[in-house]
Amino acid sequence: MHPCLSWITLTMLTVAHAAPAAAAAPAPTRAPASTPASSTSTGPATSPATSPATTTSPAASPATATPAVGSTRGATAGGDPEARAEQAAQLYSQRKYLDAAVILEDLWGSVHEPRDLFNAALARLALGHRAHAIRYWEIYLQQPAIPADGREQAAARIKKAQAAAVAVNLRLLPTAVSEVGATYTLTRAAADLKDSRPPIVIDLPAGAPEFTSGGRTVYLDAGSWELKVDAHGFKAPPQPLAIRAGQVGFQREVVLTADPMFRHVTFQVDPPEAVTAGATVTLQRLVLNGEQVKCEPASNSTGACAFKVAPGDWEVTVSAPGYQRYTEKIILGAQPTASFAVALVPTVAAAAPTPAVAPATPAATPEAPAEPAKPETVPRAVRVKLSTALVATGIPVFIGGLALGVTGSNSYQDRTTAGATSAELLPAIQMRAAGLGMVGAAVGLWATGLTAEYDVKPRAWYAELGVGGALLLTGAVWAGVGTSRWNQNQISSMRCANSEGLDCFASHRMAAGFFLGAGTAMVLGSTIGLLVQRKYMKSRPRAALSPYFAGGGAGLMVQGRF
Repeated sequence: MHPCLSWITLTMLTVAHAAPAAAAAPAPTRAPASTPASSTSTGPATSPATSPATTTSPAASPATATPAVGSTRGATAGGDPEARAEQAAQLYSQRKYLDAAVILEDLWGSVHEPRDLFNAALARLALGHRAHAIRYWEIYLQQPAIPADGREQAAARIKKAQAAAVAVNLRLLPTAVSEVGATYTLTRAAADLKDSRPPIVIDLPAGAPEFTSGGRTVYLDAGSWELKVDAHGFKAPPQPLAIRAGQVGFQREVVLTADPMFRHVTFQVDPPEAVTAGATVTLQRLVLNGEQVKCEPASNSTGACAFKVAPGDWEVTVSAPGYQRYTEKIILGAQPTASFAVALVPTVAAAAPTPAVAPATPAATPEAPAEPAKPETVPRAVRVKLSTALVATGIPVFIGGLALGVTGSNSYQDRTTAGATSAELLPAIQMRAAGLGMVGAAVGLWATGLTAEYDVKPRAWYAELGVGGALLLTGAVWAGVGTSRWNQNQISSMRCANSEGLDCFASHRMAAGFFLGAGTAMVLGSTIGLLVQRKYMKSRPRAALSPYFAGGGAGLMVQGRF
């Protein structure tokens, strides 16, 4: 539907309110019209109120929506959009302008139909809210596919409303604010609770012309207003604005200060060729769903990027076509400023110049060749895998043994306190011994895993195998002696440094369990290490002959395993 026909619809409904006999007539159609009835002079649409107007933006009316005029409406959460639009027209005809404005603003926020925004401006104008009416028409003019006659209608109404308003020129300082942009929020302090007006929001993106062309001029209705300015990395207290009817326009300078909660970070990118090639600096905050900011040094003459960000851990990434990507973690602490220099390295190094041919020189006496490097018995990759497997196996064994030992100790203490007999305490003692055995096994696996990391000689594995066997034998004998004393009821005669009797027996069992576990694991780990080593030793030749030249003589060198 043509926006001006929508204006005619509201005008006709207002006239119908004055003539009840016409109320039974069918509602005007909302089909698109080809030409506006600009000559119509009746109804509130052509009767401006007496209060001033302004260039403002309601929070519920985003300027980014770009629907086509006359597009098909979709369903909204509040019901059929056509029915709600007709309801708003009826409310307007009943002079319930505020209710009509709320419905039309909601329709614009949900459906983004420009005609709803145009009509919402009419309702606000009838209420005397020229500030909001002007902003609605400004947003309306920003929509695509608006016909020329519709633009003329909105532009004419904006000029008429501005003429009855007080112009306030808002300027922001310092000039660094233009690098991040700012947002004005103007809130009317209503003396009457029924005077409901949404906040007026004006967004100035970074680099907007208003920062360099003398500021942004807004037109405010008479009354008390509060101005709030938001800019990333800056802060300023709210500014009260008292507007009187008929007041001459004035200028208000708002000075923002650096927010202490932000840090000023600068990155200087070199070489200049990388900046020219299109280098990009990206900052990513190292938190869940952390913010990301970007900058292109080529956008300024210095080749540097400046950010205002919160303190904490950040990751900086600098990339440019033809250069290696640079990534580093930085920490922004208490210092308010930080500077970093990043030198990018080309991905393809320049070709080395061809060396000049040197003149022939007399042949020098050949020197004896360096002794060849000793080859590895077991490849490093195999050693690393074996070492990792042994160490990783020991981790769950250690955790399980620790849990088992703690559980057994708690059970032993509880039963001892309850006065349990020796036979009733035996399961807890065995649980503790088993837990210490698993801890010992983990220690044995870790010891052999450490040995497996190095290319040791076979005798190192044999030595470790002997130590494991000794520990295993010691634990077995220790456990056998304890079992014998238990079977012969000689526990009460056992004496230890800090305990006696059953407590001493329990300590012996835990020590024996540790030795058994450590010895078993060391025997197992060293056996695996020996088997792997022997596998690679068999694949090597035992002996080899190679020619040998030294000084003025020559001969054969015998190399191999003997």
